[in-house]
Amino acid sequence: MSDAKLFYDLKERAKWSRDVEEKKAAIKQLSSLGEKALPSLEEILSVTAYEDIKATCLDAIKSIKEGKEKEAAVVMDKQPSASTASAAATATADDVKKKEQEKAAEGGEASKARPKLADLPP
Repeated sequence: MSDAKLFYDLKERAKWSRDVEEKKAAIKQLSSLGEKALPSLEEILSVTAYEDIKATCLDAIKSIKEGKEKEAAVVMDKQPSASTASAAATATADDVKKKEQEKAAEGGEASKARPKLADLPP
């Protein structure tokens, strides 16, 4: 069954079924489908007259939104912060500069020890 058909069937069952438990089951199935189910849940919420169905819809919407926020927090925790990344880049740049200075110092000493072509007598 395609996603669109599944969403439609669950939404219609939650809105128009005569059995309250079947409505709640459809809402729970919709909520398990994630963020894509939010428009359907909001539509059910706006149509229904039963307080327990409204409460179930609100709980489902809340759990989807909280799950989305938790996922975003986990992703942010796994990514290095901008300050950490810039500090690492600065440390790397400093290391490169130090190595270049050391090589220049070594090269300068070596060039002093060896005579250059211009320094040789004709």
